[in-house]
Amino acid sequence: MFIPHSERRVVNVQLNWFALGLLAVMTVGLVAGFFYLASRFTGSDRVARISDARLREAEAGLDIVRQEVGEFLQVYDEFERVLATTLRRLDADRNGGQEVPTSGGDLAALLNLDVVTAGQVREIAELRRIVASLRGSVGPLTEIGGVLQAHQQLLSDIPNKWPVGNGLGYVTMEFGPNINPITGVWHMHRGVNISYYPGTPVVAAASGVVSTIGVDVAGGTGAFVQIDHKYGFRTRYASLGRVAVREGQHVIQGQRIGAMGNNAVSIGPHLTFSIWIGTELIDPSHFLKLARPDYTLRGRARS
Repeated sequence: MFIPHSERRVVNVQLNWFALGLLAVMTVGLVAGFFYLASRFTGSDRVARISDARLREAEAGLDIVRQEVGEFLQVYDEFERVLATTLRRLDADRNGGQEVPTSGGDLAALLNLDVVTAGQVREIAELRRIVASLRGSVGPLTEIGGVLQAHQQLLSDIPNKWPVGNGLGYVTMEFGPNINPITGVWHMHRGVNISYYPGTPVVAAASGVVSTIGVDVAGGTGAFVQIDHKYGFRTRYASLGRVAVREGQHVIQGQRIGAMGNNAVSIGPHLTFSIWIGTELIDPSHFLKLARPDYTLRGRARS
């Protein structure tokens, strides 16, 4: 029964228990639905705020990645240029003097951030292309490594290492005409004298095979070791106080073959180092200057 405050008539409404229960259920459902939608909206709003924050962080990270990619592209551009120059110098280009193939174009142009198909950034596509180019560079770099290894092997077979251990010693007599310090007369000196303390290690100037060990009484150079090398080179280490190898032994460049002594006709401990090419005796200073850029005749060699 609804009774108005005015003089209007009273309204009577009759509901059975089923209708009353249905109305109650509908009311509870509406209230529950309202609270459910309100909670979902609040959760979605929170998720949206979190997603927005993460998106901002991702954009900041993407800017850093773009900078790193730009620096990488610049470094790769320099690598590509140096590789092409090196290949030309090594005559590794098989195209008759044509330009060495590159990854295709000026990499500096890749720094513009252009969007390509499928929403990809142009740098990503170029990075994939650079990876393919780097894989293609493995062959030329392997060839360069082979050339360097052959160069290193060649240097180990040529007598270019300082024959006194640890770069010690100083030149007291050069190759060629000299005044004999014992007799005071001119004579033809057949090597280079390097002086230092007795017992200082003497090492092989190049890899080879010990061909002769003996004592040169007539020449006055005392005990010596002679080593045969590739390409017709032969070296002799005289005035030794002790010999540490045997005839027929294979030695490698830098290996100790004896020790400096003073058992020759001399005024002090030293090493007489001589080099032959075939049967021709040559000035060792040309090779010693390769081993010691600071080499100066009759001057102390800085170690």
